[in-house]
Amino acid sequence: MQIQRIGFDEVEPDNNENYLNLLLATLESIDELCSVELLKSNSSLHVRIAPSIPQYSQPLLKELLAVNNLLGIKLELSKSIKKNSTLNFYINLHVK
Repeated sequence: MQIQRIGFDEVEPDNNENYLNLLLATLESIDELCSVELLKSNSSLHVRIAPSIPQYSQPLLKELLAVNNLLGIKLELSKSIKKNSTLNFYINLHVK
């Protein structure tokens, strides 16, 4: 799996690292050759996942939703998942 991390500090809080490790393990369990881009800003985390083959996009989406629902994290998904087979979503970091 190719992982590109942008905007992350050298040392991240434990909760952030634990979430990212769980996210990456979930993705790798379905598609070990996918490409993942993680972009952190002050207010959100943007994740872009490009599956190795288009057939993996729906199983990846299903597992992403299951894991994040289990943790109570709301994803803001892009609307072009079927069109270009990449998964893009945002997580708001300042949810009250």
